[in-house]
Amino acid sequence: MKHLSSDDIKSLHQRLVVLRNQLLDEIDAAQADIRASHEALEGEVKSGSDASELTRFEELRRAEIAVDERMLNAVSEAERRMNEGLYGTCSVCGGPIATDRLFALPTATRCASCEDRSVAKMN
Repeated sequence: MKHLSSDDIKSLHQRLVVLRNQLLDEIDAAQADIRASHEALEGEVKSGSDASELTRFEELRRAEIAVDERMLNAVSEAERRMNEGLYGTCSVCGGPIATDRLFALPTATRCASCEDRSVAKMN
């Protein structure tokens, strides 16, 4: 974290707070959509296609919730690293993560070089 100024840290922390709030709002909205779709069909005679459509809609919204929850975990981990003084340090090589990279992706855990190597291994 030595390469990050106190203003950088404050700004990045604020970005994490905003991101957390956005993710929580998205999760709440998705859960409300699922409840509303069930309530809309409650008491109606459901055809097989209605049930299938509801299932597809629910699966999609639950997948979106899962993505948001993973991102929420990444935000929590970034805040933990910030509190422990490890934020901005690459988890692979121990070098600094570029400030520009952190502002673009405040949950980044690897420097650009280590991230590139990780992506190359997957391909």
